[in-house]
Parts: sequence; structure tokens; C-alpha cells
Amino acid sequence: MTASSTAAQPRANFPVRRMDFSFTSTPKYWWSGDPFMSHFMNNLSSLFPYGEKFFVDSVRAVRQQVQDPQLQKDISAFIGQEAMHSKEHATYNEYAAAHGIDLERLELRIKVLLEWITRLSTKKHRLAATCALEHFTATMAEQLLRREDITTQMDDPKMYKLWMWHAIEENEHKAVCYDVYQAVGGGYFTRVIVMMLTTVMFLGVIGWFQLHLLRKDGQLFNWRSWKHGLKTLLSPRDGFFTRLIGPYLDYYRPGFHPKDHDTQTLERRWKDRLAFEG
Repeated sequence: MTASSTAAQPRANFPVRRMDFSFTSTPKYWWSGDPFMSHFMNNLSSLFPYGEKFFVDSVRAVRQQVQDPQLQKDISAFIGQEAMHSKEHATYNEYAAAHGIDLERLELRIKVLLEWITRLSTKKHRLAATCALEHFTATMAEQLLRREDITTQMDDPKMYKLWMWHAIEENEHKAVCYDVYQAVGGGYFTRVIVMMLTTVMFLGVIGWFQLHLLRKDGQLFNWRSWKHGLKTLLSPRDGFFTRLIGPYLDYYRPGFHPKDHDTQTLERRWKDRLAFEG
């Protein structure tokens, strides 16, 4: 291959970063000493190992239909990033096991759920579900990057770096699945109906897992922790979920695209702060 032909090959718009976290020394309640919020983040972590495999499988299933060389490069980088996310959130279980928190059981429930969805859906439906869930993760990640009033409550530096790394990358690749969906002829009606169904399922799983983790830890009736957690997530003015309502509803707009929510400056600021490449 000549130098000119090599130069003509597109490069992915974002890198795959190789991370190697260890959480064996992380305290049990690493979010400001609070059981509810520590378990809320544990709850989210349990979704990723099999959830992100589902995302990758959904894109791979239609990849041969994508003609754009740039999008093909971005698909490869997306797969690489998601593989690293799955790996590091599986490593997260070191922390959980050290404190008697059985995240592996929750992960297996996600595995079974996604296997059922795979059996009962088409490739395009699974890709639409991936677009919906990627919108959830990207908008939640954007909130983490913007809301230092919330993220500075992460007392453990390794957990802090894990979640901020993950948040950066979710925003870097947030448009890939959506662009693939459009490239294979995905339409508006399927996209929004699947988002509605995915929303019900996502919120149901989050609620179920949160109650399970608090009950198993003997914290189900810790009303002080509930008050702090619900205020953090649902405060009418600045709750974490409250701030997600606008970006969530924007997904139903016919001309929506993930990059309408421009986070490039935000990503650059955090990459500089954490000394990440790219």
C-alpha cells in the first residue's frame, strides 16, 4: 500500500483507551458515605457488562449493510470502547465482592432479559433499542460531566475516574448507533415506539435492582439515606433525573440527532483534566 493510499484511509473520530482499574480498596459506601447513592451507582454498573455486549451485537448484526468508510471506522472504535467498558465494570465486582454485594446475580438477570429480547425481536428492533439505551447513557453521562456538585460526592478517586472516563466515552461515541440505524433504513416510528418500551423496561429494572441492593444490605428502611438519594436524583430544580427530562423528550423530535447536544468542548475539558488521549 502506498503512502498516499494510507493517508486516504479515514480514522475513527475517537480513540479506544485501554484502562486497568482495581477497586479492592474501595470503601463500601464510596459516594459520600451514603448507602442509597453508592448502591444506585452499583445498580447502574450491573447493567453494563451484558448491556454493552448487547449494544455491540446489535451493531455487528447489521454492520455489513453500512457503506460509509468513516462510519465503519467509528463502528470499530465504538466496539473497542464498549468492550473496555464491559471489562472494567466486570472488574468493578472486585469491590462488590469485598463488601458482600452480589452484583454478578444482577448481571445474570440482565443477561437473561437481553437473551429474551434477542429471541423476540428483529435486528432493526434491537438496533433501535440500542439507540434508545445509548441516548440514556449519553445524557446521563453528560450530566455527570456537567454536574460537579454531584460528582464531587464520589469520595473514592478510582471510582471517580472510572465514571468520568466512562462518561467521556459515552459522549464521544453517542452518535454511532444512531448513524448505523439511519444507514440501514431505520425509521422514526420504530425508533420512538422502541424508546417508549425501552423506557418502561429501563426504569423498571433500575427500581427493582435498587430495592434489591438496599434490602440485601439491610438499608431498605434507612430513611435518611433515601431522603438524600431521592433529593439527589429527583429534586424538582436540580435533580439528576429531573435534568434529564428535556434531553429525553428531545429524542421524540422527528429531526433529532445525538450530536444536536454538542458536548465536544465538555469532553475536551475533561480529557485534559484526566490527561486522556484524543
